[in-house]
Amino acid sequence: MTALTTLLEAEAGRFTLQEPPDPAAPTGVVELEVLREGKPLGVGIYVKHMVTGEEAAVRPDVAFETQSVIKLALAVRAYQLADDGRLDLDERVRLTRSDVVGGSGVLRYLQPGLEPTVRDLITTMIVVSDNTATDLLLALVGGVAELNAWLVASGYADTRFAQSVLDAARLPYVLADPRHAALTGEQVFALGAGDPAWAGVTPGWLAETKGQVAALGDRPLGEVRELARERGVPLRFGQMTPREAGRMLESVQLGTAASAANCAELLAALDEQQLGERRLPGLVEHPVGHKTGDYPPFDANDIGIVRADSGPIVIAVFANDLGGDYQQEEDRIGRIARVVVEHFDGGAGRA
Repeated sequence: MTALTTLLEAEAGRFTLQEPPDPAAPTGVVELEVLREGKPLGVGIYVKHMVTGEEAAVRPDVAFETQSVIKLALAVRAYQLADDGRLDLDERVRLTRSDVVGGSGVLRYLQPGLEPTVRDLITTMIVVSDNTATDLLLALVGGVAELNAWLVASGYADTRFAQSVLDAARLPYVLADPRHAALTGEQVFALGAGDPAWAGVTPGWLAETKGQVAALGDRPLGEVRELARERGVPLRFGQMTPREAGRMLESVQLGTAASAANCAELLAALDEQQLGERRLPGLVEHPVGHKTGDYPPFDANDIGIVRADSGPIVIAVFANDLGGDYQQEEDRIGRIARVVVEHFDGGAGRA
């Protein structure tokens, strides 16, 4: 065990984790994080200095819930397909109402008819973690099955995209009634936003459908999980190990994940990340390119490259099933970055 590993284990121990939920208790809010089994997963860390090759890790080969960190894999695949001439980064994609999904991003707030380029979709997916851009790109690369087949072929044994953002948003309705698997994107967005006019549905239909989900929340957690198993509903958005996240980042930094030009473009987008300012960049004064994955108050993930004085350092932190104050948990990721930079730079890098 290296000195840095010892330091990282101490930092991992600072996170506050949830107590495992009682399967006999009411489900409450029907969502992926509540239904996921095997909680708590805890914290995993992987670090590699790209000049010296030194590595350190805590639980680096555990497959964690990624949240939006998995979008890095989608971006890499899109750039690879562009290199192969199978995807045109300058092609314009017309945004329709049916494409809009809730959650993070800005495209959901813009008018239908907008025509961003494929390159724009990649940029917004990384910089502001745009969910609408994510689902559009996922379709362009061939969908979940095609993306996962590429991950397997590329040697990422434990990295998977489980479902689209739309499918994740549709989950509670499908559990309440399997016929809701046919809900359109407009209907799911209308349900989430509480706006029947968005999908041209009646207020009565909206209230009835939301009431079905509320009733489901009164049923025991174990029973609702069993429903999910019966209906083949994934209880993850994505999964990835810290080590595989680090390996993917390293390939982007080295310019081998895709062409050198496209890797440089992806690195530039990571550098412009607008989320997670309390995480990897929070307590270091060096530039950090990173991709976050959020699900407050449960998960706070961040993977990135710190451009330290001693050279670029890959850091991947997955903190799942958190039970403390969310901002304090984010700050703990910032502490990890500071500890790593100080280890390699000999005390430099403190903000």
